[in-house]
Amino acid sequence: MSEKMMGKEKIEDLVLIRDNVVLGSLFTMLQKNGADLEFNRSILNKAYAMAGRYIEDRVLEDSKANRAALKARGVKIHREEHQDNFIVYYHYTSRGYTDKFGITRDVLRSEISWRLAGYISELGEMIRGNSQLIGNK
Repeated sequence: MSEKMMGKEKIEDLVLIRDNVVLGSLFTMLQKNGADLEFNRSILNKAYAMAGRYIEDRVLEDSKANRAALKARGVKIHREEHQDNFIVYYHYTSRGYTDKFGITRDVLRSEISWRLAGYISELGEMIRGNSQLIGNK
């Protein structure tokens, strides 16, 4: 492997791969939660569903940007290839080299929680901003 591949470029590729795995897992969780909401008869069900759809849309936007960045860098991720008890591995190809990327389930859960908190915070800021606009009318 070349020095260039071992340095900054390789780290940036791994960050993009990690983001791809996290965003994909988060989107799957959001879809399952959305399906569960369909059967929930809470009085706030519509609000929860709208918030969920907004976050799903944001995750899709970020996933699309991530896939474009991976493509621009010549990185191809092959879906989950191997699972250990605690680590999920993904094989990937980058500039002619093949390697594997592993992420522990705990780190994946932590990254998903961190990302979800960011999207929720973004949604909260948007709601607060709109409520201020409505209150000023």
